[in-house]
Amino acid sequence: MRYSVSDKVVLVTGSNLGIGKATALELAKHGALVVINGRKADRLESVRAQIEQDGGKVLAVAADVTNPDDCETMVQKIIDHYGRLDVLISNAGISMRGNFENVTPQVFKQVMDVNFHGAVNITKAALPHLKKSRGRIMFISSVAGIRGLQGISAYCSAKMALTALAESMRIELSKTGIKIGITYVGFTQNDPVKRTMAADGSLIPIEERSNKNAQTTDEVARAIIRNVEKGRFKNVLTSLGKLNAIANKLFPGLVEKVLIMANDKVSKMSK
Repeated sequence: MRYSVSDKVVLVTGSNLGIGKATALELAKHGALVVINGRKADRLESVRAQIEQDGGKVLAVAADVTNPDDCETMVQKIIDHYGRLDVLISNAGISMRGNFENVTPQVFKQVMDVNFHGAVNITKAALPHLKKSRGRIMFISSVAGIRGLQGISAYCSAKMALTALAESMRIELSKTGIKIGITYVGFTQNDPVKRTMAADGSLIPIEERSNKNAQTTDEVARAIIRNVEKGRFKNVLTSLGKLNAIANKLFPGLVEKVLIMANDKVSKMSK
């Protein structure tokens, strides 16, 4: 019998912007009892109002997933409000730009704190309740978590770490009834107000991605929900992402040569 998110209590971290916001809105349309999360209360309130205006049920909890105490408090608020937690979609993340030699250690720490430790913190807090509900955990990764890419070494490192976490947990929790999944998001249209970290830690705009090769956040959201409902373990989005995953597995040497050539070309153009 297919698992349905309808009437399930679903927490989506980092759901005040982008993919997380689109996933929360889509979950509400599917009849889920949505819990949205983010650090900025004003943006969170805007998403909450939109979901309720469309007739959905939602609980908004402002919290920083890099803080374990915040995660424990958030989960307790969910239990106090709904009495249970059925699904965790660990989506909160931040990206960066810059070659390794120029990236400050603080940028590496922050990217790892949000993308990896944030996932660990909220999963640790939610796990006892997910075991009770025999629920689901979905980690949101990226095709950058399949193969290291130039200019985003810290981001690749954090997203690759999620794969190891998901693989380990899948074995450890195999007899609990919990389904573990990880979705590798491909090239996606970005939210106009979203920012990424430069090599020095400053926040800069993300390059515009409205071309036809980029998935919309709504398309990604629907794919994430399908993966949760079908209990898929690993799923790579977009044709280019799937090609990258297959090529890296079958022809790793060729992939590296192509990436080196692309990096050389970018380096020459920037001089």
